[in-house]
Amino acid sequence: MVLMLDGAPQMLEEFHVSGTAQTRHKLHAWLRHLKTGRLTDHTFPEGERLPVADVQHRRVQFSYPDGQDCVFSDVESFEELTLSAGQIGDRRCFIKENVEYRALLLDGRLLDIVLPPNVTFEVVDTAPPISGGSDATWKPARLDAGLEIMVPLFIAPGEKIRVDTTGRKYAGRENEGKK
Repeated sequence: MVLMLDGAPQMLEEFHVSGTAQTRHKLHAWLRHLKTGRLTDHTFPEGERLPVADVQHRRVQFSYPDGQDCVFSDVESFEELTLSAGQIGDRRCFIKENVEYRALLLDGRLLDIVLPPNVTFEVVDTAPPISGGSDATWKPARLDAGLEIMVPLFIAPGEKIRVDTTGRKYAGRENEGKK
């Protein structure tokens, strides 16, 4: 959901409600400013009304990097749309070629893209695999996008794994193409 707060579009990233029977409920939200990419914590009192931005959705694919910016191509019209490095922020490592994303546009301008829940990467560097270890034991691994995450002990270099884009965590092995 994209809210208009202080005249700027802000994406609702995460939220939870607090309060008891004796106190008024409050909505605690993490908002990402869609022009600067900055995350802020905001608390809304019960009953506060905010306008929701009139956002258009389009399907796009990553075309090429333009310096630090990313250029996407509309799947239907082939129009090029640019997302600045500030808007992308640290999510840049999850943007891959030949992957389709949902673009959010406001007044014809690209505001943001929605990442898929999981992205597949290849493990470039990690310790040799160990079988029979505890499920609670993890080791660091460097992925082909430059991202470093913790993986289970049985993961070997060269293996393809899925990474959760919201938590930046190991989400499982990629089983495509294996027989």
